[in-house]
Amino acid sequence: MTPDLYAERALLASLLRDPRRIRATLALTGVKAADFGDPGHQELMQAIIDASRDDGLDLTVIDGWNALRRAVEDAAIATGRSSAWVGQIAATPITPSQSAEYAVMVLEGETRRVIAHHAQRIAAAMDSHVPAGQADAQITATRQVLTQLAERWRLDPEILTEAAAEDEADDVLDAPQAPSLLQRGLAALRAPLAFLDGTARTEDRLLASLVADPGQVAEVRDWLDPQDFTAPGRAEIYIALVVLSDRGQPIDAPTVLFEANRQVAISARQADRFMARCAKAEPGHAIPLARDLVAADAAAYVQAQTQKVITAVTTRTATPSAAIGTALATLERLEGPLARLADSRKVTASDSMAYVPPPPDRAAVSGPPEAKASM
Repeated sequence: MTPDLYAERALLASLLRDPRRIRATLALTGVKAADFGDPGHQELMQAIIDASRDDGLDLTVIDGWNALRRAVEDAAIATGRSSAWVGQIAATPITPSQSAEYAVMVLEGETRRVIAHHAQRIAAAMDSHVPAGQADAQITATRQVLTQLAERWRLDPEILTEAAAEDEADDVLDAPQAPSLLQRGLAALRAPLAFLDGTARTEDRLLASLVADPGQVAEVRDWLDPQDFTAPGRAEIYIALVVLSDRGQPIDAPTVLFEANRQVAISARQADRFMARCAKAEPGHAIPLARDLVAADAAAYVQAQTQKVITAVTTRTATPSAAIGTALATLERLEGPLARLADSRKVTASDSMAYVPPPPDRAAVSGPPEAKASM
């Protein structure tokens, strides 16, 4: 069993072996059956809570203890367990006087599980099949849950967020620095032919479409970032397009290549491919391609950030303040990428000129199979 489950057994055992502590422990810590991770432990805790609510039960005398134990065993039998199972849990090696401490351990375990669960839901909401905006709704729900957890632990969410952000900044300062332009250029020169996978071809199509229709640069620049490009040299070509657009200079393939080469070394092989792609560019395709790129980058970022949260709260015993603070700080970091994603979904001038509605559902038009058979 995990340490969290052993803590649950310890709390149950302490309450079964010294029922005098049940009401005080519940009042002091607010622990509930739902805070337990194991379903069997949840049922047993609920049985203890229900039995202790009997005002006629005097838990300061042995008869009261025996009556509570019988009620708990009856509840266990009713749910498919046995009195022997209750006895095994009660026999767990513990210190009965530590019931409140065990309850706090249970609450910490539940806090970590709740945070990990909501982090997973945020990551799932970034799936391509989930409606746009679902991630924002899940983040809002997660923020509310984290606020409730902070209140439960009597913590200030703002202080927690600031502390977590400072820790993150210290980690960044201690981390290796990003590669220089020269290092990136050398990496681009050494890039193998195999790198030209589907992602690289999509990025090439997008850049070529922007060259073919430079007016679309202004439509994507506010939400399409260089960091969205992953293939070597593509980010620099996009930056060159934006720079030329800002200067009001004419945009064509040779000018873009020359400007990009000022930032990073563009190999002859890359230049040839870019020129060839521009020669057969597809005007009007930049907007949907750019949207796909932003969506992929946002999804990857959200997945990476939520995984950090899950790792932080599941691979080590994070304190409630550290776990909640880390999660809150992560939600703040997600705001920028998700705002860009939302901006990318807004209708542009090019959409109004080129939008084609999806084809009708053939099944809906032709009718159900049984309707065909009756004709």
